Parts: sequence; structure tokens; C-alpha cells
Amino acid sequence: MAQDHSMKKKIAGALLSGGLAITGLGFAAATAHADNGPHHWCPGQRHDPPTGPGDVVWDWNVCHTFYFTNYGMGNVVTSYNGKIAPVWDGDNPPPEAITPRQCPPIAFMCP
Repeated sequence: MAQDHSMKKKIAGALLSGGLAITGLGFAAATAHADNGPHHWCPGQRHDPPTGPGDVVWDWNVCHTFYFTNYGMGNVVTSYNGKIAPVWDGDNPPPEAITPRQCPPIAFMCP
């Protein structure tokens, strides 16, 4: 009787582990990438992401073509802290700025 209970626990554990592994593979296959651009913004449109550039410093009276970039690779600053925003204003951003990174921007987490 004790062996039957032990066997049921082992089978249940194996099924649970297999189910979690399959679920994990399903989530990994559905990883999405952001649409870097080009995007167009003109006066009168909202400026909040995802359709707008966010809180950036540029001429709000003219239209802009912009791209979302990797962190720290934009060419405009944010209005709230003056740091570089992840936005490239204008045509032809550098390819490395808009190519999705394979690791987070934290150096010790990269291979």
C-alpha cells in the first residue's frame, strides 16, 4: 500500500514537471520585439508611448520622424532629468541603436 502511494507521488511529480517545462517553452516561443520605427509625430497628436516619443525635449511645433532605440543610444534628452532618452529624432539612426540587444543593458548579466 505504501508503495502504491509512493508511485503515485512520483508519477504526479513527473507529470507536473513535464507540464511546467512545456509551459515554459510556450512562453519562450512567444517573445515579442518592440517596433523600433520609423514613427511619425506631429503637433496635436499624443506624445505618450506607445504612439508618441514620451517626455522628450524637441520642437513641439513641427513634425518629427523618430525611432525607439536601445537604452542610452538616443539623440534627444528627457525633460524631467536631462538624460538621454531612448529616442532617435530624425532619419538613419545607427544600426546598433535600433538592433534588439540579446541581453539586458546591465553588463554583468551579459554572456
